[in-house]
Amino acid sequence: MPFSVPGDFAETAFSCNQKFMSYTRYILAMVPGLGLAFIMSQFLRSIPAVIAPDLRAELDLTAGQLSNLPAALFLGSALMQLPAGVLLDHFGPRKTVAAFLLLTALGIFGFSLATTTKGLTFWLLVTGWGIAPVFMGTIVILSRWVRRDRLATMTALTVGVGGTGMLLSAAPFAAATEAIGWRNTLSGVAGFALLLVVVILLTVRDRPPESSSPKGPAESLGQVVRGLSVVFREPRLYAIGCMGGMTVGSFLTFRALWVGPYLNDVFGSDLIARGNIIFIISLAWLVSAVAIGPLDRVFNTRRLLVATGGVLMALWFGLLAMAEGDSLLYASAIMVALGLCSGLSSPIFAHARALFPDRYVGRLVTAINLFIWSGVFLVQVATGLFIDLFPADTLGRTPVEAYRWNFAILAALLITAVLFYLRVEDVPPSHDSEEP
Repeated sequence: MPFSVPGDFAETAFSCNQKFMSYTRYILAMVPGLGLAFIMSQFLRSIPAVIAPDLRAELDLTAGQLSNLPAALFLGSALMQLPAGVLLDHFGPRKTVAAFLLLTALGIFGFSLATTTKGLTFWLLVTGWGIAPVFMGTIVILSRWVRRDRLATMTALTVGVGGTGMLLSAAPFAAATEAIGWRNTLSGVAGFALLLVVVILLTVRDRPPESSSPKGPAESLGQVVRGLSVVFREPRLYAIGCMGGMTVGSFLTFRALWVGPYLNDVFGSDLIARGNIIFIISLAWLVSAVAIGPLDRVFNTRRLLVATGGVLMALWFGLLAMAEGDSLLYASAIMVALGLCSGLSSPIFAHARALFPDRYVGRLVTAINLFIWSGVFLVQVATGLFIDLFPADTLGRTPVEAYRWNFAILAALLITAVLFYLRVEDVPPSHDSEEP
């Protein structure tokens, strides 16, 4: 007797296949614009490390003033997290991200023209406002278009794609700066941001076609604030947020601010050499951002994975603190090792996500982002003030002792954050109760 497929089963399978092909077509159309926007946001967060010595020489900046520049960008992102979350809920990711990219273009262009410390700081603050919703908007879109059981993997891939911006901000940006100057290079980036506005408006769709309108009215500001209060009353959030702020904050402070001056002051590395080393560090981080996320399912633990990464980061910072600055190869190897264990964002978000019900996911992402960018801002300002305590030499170079103490303090803060974080119970992936 020949095998026959029931009509309803065949119809369902055909319908699912059509939906999959339709979704794939939409997603492939959205990926370039959203991916490039996220790459650009990561690029902008990372460029100060490459041009920091040039800015210091051009404007005669102290270490504290130098640290205020990238700190202003991260402060702008932190301050805009809650408003951006409200706008994403009310207007949707497509319009919100496009509008904020206009602000990004304005900030970059203003920064490229600024000639004073206050001007540079202000325009970086504006740029931070502009890039604030790019990651959140992308995650909101993914949550609507991608199956829940694939969301964590897609988030890790998204972070990895964004990490390409770190690579571009290293050797390629250094080469462009060497050829046409950093101001002309950033003017071109501002024009690229304007192009992305058009691309996103033309290609991005907030929801799949069959769910083009939300199931209920958009939340008011009061409702969002009340929902946030529920999230912020959860004490475990602070331990996870502290871990996120310290791991991301310490690495980005090192990568986006101090690695350039460290290589310049201690080893005498020129612009191209700094760019090449920073490129390798960024590549190591990119590998870790993609590889570490899926390991929670391999080892069936999130807390241990994040805590181990934090301890390893502290170890590498500690070894840098003990390095006397006589071997560039040794220091570079440690910095690459640091990058290889710093991509902890995905398991941190996954751990926090497992502690809250579905209706608070958006607010949770906003809260964790607030902790992360606030942590980056505070670490950058604090390290700048600390390094300012050490007088520079006649050539404006900071002594190696300042960097060594700086790295030692970061190592101690990371260990403290790990101990605080370990108070939160683990939620292994196998214990997730969500339906896919």
